[in-house]
Amino acid sequence: MTAPLFISFTVITVLSFIALLAFICLYVYADASVNSDRPVLWLLITIFTPNLFGFLIYMLAGRKKERTPVKKFKVPALISAAAVVISTAVFLGTVIFGSDLPVIDNVSIGMVNNNIGSQWDVSFRTSGETLERTIALNGSELENITVEASCDEGEMYLLLLQGKNAKVVDITDFPLGKLSLDDFNSGNIKLSLYNESAKNAKIKIDW
Repeated sequence: MTAPLFISFTVITVLSFIALLAFICLYVYADASVNSDRPVLWLLITIFTPNLFGFLIYMLAGRKKERTPVKKFKVPALISAAAVVISTAVFLGTVIFGSDLPVIDNVSIGMVNNNIGSQWDVSFRTSGETLERTIALNGSELENITVEASCDEGEMYLLLLQGKNAKVVDITDFPLGKLSLDDFNSGNIKLSLYNESAKNAKIKIDW
C-alpha cells in the first residue's frame, strides 16, 4: 500500500468519526429540545463525555417518560456510523495484516515504546520518527549496557551522545551483546534511534 492511499484511509476514518459525533450531537440537541428541559446541558454532556457515554446517559436517563420521536439526523448518523465501521475495519486490517505498510515521515504505525527503569523496549511495524531518550549511567552500567535489535526490512542506527563524544552503532541486525563505551564517562548519555525504512522492528536496550 502506498503512503497516499494509507493516509487516505486514515483521513476517511477520522472524518467519518467526526461526522458521526457531529450528527449524534445534533440529534441529541434536537431530541432534547422536545423531550427534555435542558437541551444545551445534554448537548455539552454529549460533547465532553468520552466514548459516547454522554449519548448513552441521555438516551437512558435524560429523556422524559412520554417521548416524542425525533427522526431528524438519524439517517445521516447511521450513514456516518457505517462509514466509521467500514473505514476502521479497513484501517485496522491494513495495520494488522498488511505486509506493505508505507514509511511516513513523523508517523509510527504499531508503535510500542516502553522506557521504564533501566530498560528501553521499542517495536513498530513502520516508523518515520526519530526516538530519543537520555539515560544516566554510572561506571558499572557503562560496562554492562546491552542492545538486542532486528528488523525485517531497512536499516536502523543507534546514536549515543555525551558532550563531544559520539558513537553510531548499526543495529539493523544486532544479536544480544554489550556496547563498547570506552570513550564515555559516568553521567547522562543521550540515545537516539534512527531508521531507514525499517519495518517490523524490535529494539531492546538494558543497562
